[in-house]
Amino acid sequence: AGLAYILYDHVTSEGIHGPVVEVDVPKGASGRDIGHLLTEAGLIEYEGFFRLAQQLDKNEAVIRHGRYDLNQGLSATGLLHQLQDGPDQLLDVDRVKITIPEGLAIAQIAEMVDDGTTYQEITKDPALVAKLGLESESIEGYLMPDTYFFDDTPTAEELVARQVSHFESVYAGLLEEIPGSDRYDRNAIVTIASLVEEEARLDEERPLIAAVMYNRLEIGMPLQMDSTLQYALGKYGQRMLHADKEVDSPYNTYQNAGLPPGPISSPGAASLRAALAPAKVDYLYFVSNADGQSHTFSTTIAEHERAVVKYRNEIAQQRRELGQ
Repeated sequence: AGLAYILYDHVTSEGIHGPVVEVDVPKGASGRDIGHLLTEAGLIEYEGFFRLAQQLDKNEAVIRHGRYDLNQGLSATGLLHQLQDGPDQLLDVDRVKITIPEGLAIAQIAEMVDDGTTYQEITKDPALVAKLGLESESIEGYLMPDTYFFDDTPTAEELVARQVSHFESVYAGLLEEIPGSDRYDRNAIVTIASLVEEEARLDEERPLIAAVMYNRLEIGMPLQMDSTLQYALGKYGQRMLHADKEVDSPYNTYQNAGLPPGPISSPGAASLRAALAPAKVDYLYFVSNADGQSHTFSTTIAEHERAVVKYRNEIAQQRRELGQ
């Protein structure tokens, strides 16, 4: 109840008018889109705060597209009220909207953008890699997934720059949110977060999956994750065969203990948060449930094997019912 009150107060308090930030709301932007814009502009910490403000607000005024002069220091509700007053300037052209989903590798993102070849080349720019303090060939994992708006179709350079800048902003916010988290090696955190992103389907399970990884790393137990094989072989989202587990790659977490050399995809904020603040549990195993979303977590191999048998039986039953 105390936490709920603190959250409510943070979202609804009046706040103090600070410097003005110019924000363009494109035509047809949803509440989620506007929340992304406010977060990217540094006006609120999380997009969800704005959506909560909308749910709590009884004024159902439509937010019109246009350019707004919004004050820093206001709560999400205060910003909502400014937006409900209408734009300070109408825009003559619609903005370009680009959505990069969570959990995509650079090669997958490149397939979504106009100049994918240039996009991949930029992510390997030694100057950009050095700026992020990485010892790798690319900035895999540091291209923040989100919805981005541009006045015109962005160049590959502009999109990469926006994604990297947004990552740095989100990560800095998480370090402030989670006390003591700044002591962790960032590349290790982003690598774990990328694995969490590939394995998790439910937000509440992300800290549990992160805990399994940390627990295995602590005792020198291989992570044994198909997602790292998929990255190594470029077989994204495909089922891995036993033969795939023999691939000679530092990303083969069946053969190699410890973390892979770097991230395997771009994790979202929820997975980064889970990597920085894993659950305090003793689990060493997890297996999918038949619903395709949740997992069963286990501490011992015996428990895990029973969960695997249960999963296989439920899948077999589903197949029989589909056949009928």
